[in-house]
Parts: sequence; C-alpha cells; structure tokens
Amino acid sequence: MPLSLPQVQEIVLKSGKVSPEDLNEAVKTAKHLEVPLEEVLVGRRLISPEELGGLLAEAYRISYLDLKTLELNREVLKLVAEEFAESHHVVPVEVRDNVVTLAMEDPSDLEAIEFVKKQTGYGVMPAFTDKAGMSQALRLYKGTLKEEFAELVEKTTVKRVDVNRPLVELAKDVSVVKAVDALLSSAVVEQASDIHLEPLGNEVVVRYRIDGVLNDVLILPSELHPALVARIKILANLKLDETRLPQDGRMQFLSKKGDKVSLRVSVLPTVEGEKVVLRILEEVLQHFSLNSLGLEADQEKRVARSINKPHGMVLVTGPTGSGKTTTLYTILGMLNTVGVNICTVEDPVENRIRRVNQTQVNPQAGYSFATGLRSLLRQDPDIIMVGEIRDQETAKIAVNAAMTGHLVLSTLHTNDAPGTVPRLLDLSVESFLLASTLELVVAQRLIRKVCKHCLVEYAPQKNWEETLKQVVNDEAELTEVLTLFPKKLIGGKGCPKCRYSGYRGRMGIFEVMGVSEAMRELIVKQKSGAELRRVARAEGMKSMLMAGMMKVASGVTTVEEVLRVSLE
Repeated sequence: MPLSLPQVQEIVLKSGKVSPEDLNEAVKTAKHLEVPLEEVLVGRRLISPEELGGLLAEAYRISYLDLKTLELNREVLKLVAEEFAESHHVVPVEVRDNVVTLAMEDPSDLEAIEFVKKQTGYGVMPAFTDKAGMSQALRLYKGTLKEEFAELVEKTTVKRVDVNRPLVELAKDVSVVKAVDALLSSAVVEQASDIHLEPLGNEVVVRYRIDGVLNDVLILPSELHPALVARIKILANLKLDETRLPQDGRMQFLSKKGDKVSLRVSVLPTVEGEKVVLRILEEVLQHFSLNSLGLEADQEKRVARSINKPHGMVLVTGPTGSGKTTTLYTILGMLNTVGVNICTVEDPVENRIRRVNQTQVNPQAGYSFATGLRSLLRQDPDIIMVGEIRDQETAKIAVNAAMTGHLVLSTLHTNDAPGTVPRLLDLSVESFLLASTLELVVAQRLIRKVCKHCLVEYAPQKNWEETLKQVVNDEAELTEVLTLFPKKLIGGKGCPKCRYSGYRGRMGIFEVMGVSEAMRELIVKQKSGAELRRVARAEGMKSMLMAGMMKVASGVTTVEEVLRVSLE
C-alpha cells in the first residue's frame, strides 16, 4: 500500500523541514480537498519536490530518482509495455548486471515488480519517483505526431477517405477516429493550450500553441480535412451540414493517463474551408501557490492580505491567454475552507473545484453573468467569483455585492492595473462606490522560462541600456530597471525537450496595485490612469517591466521575452 496521509505527515514532521503549524494547515487542506498531502506541501512551496521525494524514498528504504533530470533511453523503456507502465506508473530506467532499475510512484506495488521480472527476465531494483517526474517519463513512450500519422496514412484508409460519402459515415471511419484521437493525445502530451486545423488549398496545417507560441507540427493532405472536421463536429455536438456560419461547442475525451480533458471548439468558415481551433481545458485542477505563479514575496503578501478581508473586490486583469483564470482558481483554492460558501459564475467552467458551487453561463437560455450573479447572491455566499466583468449590468451588481459584505473576485480586460479604474468608470460604476469597494487589482502577463536542459550563460552582446531608454518613459523606473540588469545573461540554445526554441514552461509577471486611502481619493475624483499609476508607483507598486526584469536577474527568463510580453 502507498504511504498514508498520517505516515507522510509523520515523516515530514520528523524531518523538521516544515514547521508544525504549516504542516497542520497542509493536512487540513489535503483532507478538505481530498488530495494527497504531498501535492499540497509541494504546491505551497513548503518543501521542494526533491526534498520530499528523498524523505519518502528513505521511508521505503530505497533510493530516490528525479526523472525530470535524467536522460532516459527509449530502448530501455521498451522493456515494459506502455500500457502497463501507464496503468501502474512504473518506468524502467537502466539495466546493469542483469538488474533493471524500476522507477515507481508506489514501491509497495509488488504485483508490478513481479510482472516486470517475468516480462524482462531481469532482477528488479525499485526506486521511488514523484508524480511530476513519472508524468514526464511516461511521455517518452509516445512517438512523434508525424510518426503516428505516417503509420495511419500508410496502413489505414485515412488518406483514401471517399469525400463523396455522407459526412456522418466519414466521421465514423475507423482511421478518422484514430487520427483525431492522435491529434488530441499528442497535444496533451506536448502540453499545448490550443490546437489549430487550418485548410490551405491543397493541404491542411496542424498547429499547436505551446508556451503561448504557435508551432507547425504537421501538414496533412487536403483530402483529410472534411473527415477530420466532421469528426470534431460530431464530438462537439455541432451541425455537420452547416459550413457557412461560425459554430462553437464543447467536447471531452479521456487521455491515456486517465485524466478527463475538456476542449472548447470553435469552427470558422474561411475562403479555403472551415478552420477549427480547440482550446484544451484540463478538468483536473493543478494546485498552484501564489509563489509558484510568479508573484514576488511582497506582491504575494499584498494579495494574501486583500483576499483574507471579509468583503471588497479583487480584480485580475490582462489580455486573453495571460493566465487570469489560473490566478483566480489559485486564490479560490487558498480560500476554500470548511467555514465559507464559495459560488462562481463562469464562461466556461474550466476546472472543477471540490466544494465550490460552480455555474456556467448559457446565453441561449438567457443565463448571463448578470443573471447568474443575481442568483448567486440568493445562495448565501461568502465569496463570489465572476468569470469576467463584460458589461455595465455585471459591473454594477459586482460592486453592490462587494458593498453588502461579500468578497468578489473577477477578471477584466485592461492593459495594466491602474487602467482598471477608468475602465470600470466607463461601465457607469459610480466613482464613490468603486472607491469604497475596490481592494486590489492584479495585472499580469505570461513569460516563457528558459529551458533548463539547454541553459547557457553569456555576456550581453547588445546595448540594452539604449533599448530600454527608448521604451521606458519613467526616469525613476528606468534607473531601477538598469540597476537590476545582470552582467551575465542566460538563454536556451535549443534542444529536443524545448523543440529547439530555448524556452520550456511559463510563469507570470505581475503588477499588484493595492487601493490605499490616497488612491481612493483619486478614484472619487475620477483621475486618469496615469495619475493613479504615479501614486501606485510611489506607494511601492512594481511595474510589469520591473517584475519581468527581476525574473531576468534571477535567471528565469530573457530580456527579449520580458520586452515582448510586458510592452504588448
């Protein structure tokens, strides 16, 4: 049997690496959310995955392997069938002296050990690894998308689909079903956020958005296009025979890891044919902490102070795809305790959160953010999350809810934190009401992190001081940025793990604007965003560029990436 929660609690307590108070809080959260204690400890940055892995491995009396840092041999992986490796979460790492080292999430799984012995003919030396390392290792079993489709096109009827057959039959063709499954599975493995199918005359281009950037991954013959689109339409409950108007839908599939994955589907008629975009929404919520999202220590404290107030309004702003929903879900996870009633109205519900009452807008049925928000107020909520403030009605109801003893969380589309106030005033919110309810505004962007597997250090080749002078208008801010500028820069030279981009993974950079008494006076007087920014900076708010340069100074990202994102 795997280690139980009390056993893990005792192991961590004895190590002294986590204070008893923090550990007790983590235990309560783990029980409340019904998730492993390990997940909460790592998610809250109370202990590193490597430290925790070492402690648990010691309890099992075996060694710990960090699979995220090991280069695994595909030939060794083939010693254990992919299906068995995924179902039992085991991975063969190396063979030496007729003994295979077997990385396992559950070293007490004797059935798995015996099976590997029989299948390989080798002795087995188990080693412990964590969930993140196992997940990364299991991805290596997958062939590339090109290999999968080459095999499909060669061995099945995919390429020879008769376009004159009825669309329903096309969508049910075995090879078409396999093709769509391969596209979806590969996107999940690559950790893509979106899948694009773009018809270009005599071919179809498949692109994945990975770490915020679109990458061409496959070019298919145009004969496949009608069949692939028909299959996706059926899965998303869209009209097969409608090709002249845009359509939006939603679908689900089960990944090979057993995770339920939701996709938002958009079909758009173009002059070349129907373009399809699928947004991937993982239903299994990842447990982030404010620190792991990318907030600096002082920003984290400011957010924590505001969200623990009994009432008021906390807003997260930024463009589409900047991680606003993830930030809100992280805050909800921190607030989700036994003593509160949390209700949300979203479009769509991207992640399910246990013991949070989540509803989804339905414009066709007349259920909008405004009507949903009104309904939530009759549900005796302590905390309300509104997916987005889009119109005057929603804005006014949200402000009134914050006035009447509720903590209201929501998002807004503005370029920076101070710009939130003029935007809400434009939505006809009374300035005196806004001044008395607004507690905090968090503006954010996502930056790509330098790939750890091909990281190199180099001296600046460019006169960055001149470049920064051209883009930073505030003299005080320019001085701060140049003070932070490191003598040595870091970058990724490109490797297979980052698709030769030099970047792998993303994190946020933030502007966190608290609303002080001085700020409230400016809001009542309806001062401009520039004036609000001046006061906020004087009170200690870091600009987006400043937050980004702190990430450059700590070796997380590059100057080019910060300028690309913070100045957009």
